[in-house]
Amino acid sequence: MKRAEPGLYLERQRGNVDRYLAALLEGDASPPRLREAMRYSVAAGGKRLRPLLTVAAAETLGLPGEQVLAVAAAFELVHTYSLIHDDLPAMDDGMMRRGRPTCHRAHGEALAILAGDALLTLAFEQVAAYGLREGCAERALQISLELARAAGREGMVGGQVLDLEAEGRSVDLAALELIDRCKTGALLEAAVRCGALAAGASPAELDSLKGYSSCLGLAFQITDDLLDREGSTAELGKDAGADGARGKATFPALLGAEAARERSKELYRRALLYLEELGRPAELLEELARQLVFRDR
Repeated sequence: MKRAEPGLYLERQRGNVDRYLAALLEGDASPPRLREAMRYSVAAGGKRLRPLLTVAAAETLGLPGEQVLAVAAAFELVHTYSLIHDDLPAMDDGMMRRGRPTCHRAHGEALAILAGDALLTLAFEQVAAYGLREGCAERALQISLELARAAGREGMVGGQVLDLEAEGRSVDLAALELIDRCKTGALLEAAVRCGALAAGASPAELDSLKGYSSCLGLAFQITDDLLDREGSTAELGKDAGADGARGKATFPALLGAEAARERSKELYRRALLYLEELGRPAELLEELARQLVFRDR
């Protein structure tokens, strides 16, 4: 059966992810206020980049994307938890996220913290349930390990600490790339790798996809930096200009806007070269890279 045009296929899978997440947060046994705070942030939407990368990687290697929705959802749950905690007063003190008041402003700081905690643990519950349901316990263990490392001290959380430490300070390009590869890139890389692991990827395929996702993660963050500097709150759905106001280390601040934009384009081109190494059609991953590097919000 011929797959739909990449953009249409990805839009259909975005809808599948949204429906999966909605069903997951509907009618469980958690306290109603907690469930509502979790649902408030998850249902706000977003690009669903991480779950789409998981689905696209699986499809590229021959596994139908619908079979990895639980794994894909786990990445969105971790990402949403991180946004809730990033926005807290002790961190970035954000006012808007995904076009609505941040979780702590809508539900209170204590409940926002607990909602983030619950989303993080639900992510690993989903991976474990996937392994049992699909009879692939070893692959589920690999996926759990990748997700934990990407989200934790050597990945996203570690990168957030480096980001906090760099506020108001001058950093060189190597230090900035390390911050962004940990803070943003690690979870993007893991999303791709875990989709590939679910599909039984070979070591060579995993290496090529690691190169692709590493370039894409950094290009994505550079584009984010540019949009924060040049976009509006209405366009972005979050507080525009927040990075500059907090003195955060960003590529436009270090290199200038045009040089940063060229760096993002070069990383995009390198990402596509890594996909060529797969020796198979990778139009879904190509389309995601194009959408994410050349986006306007």
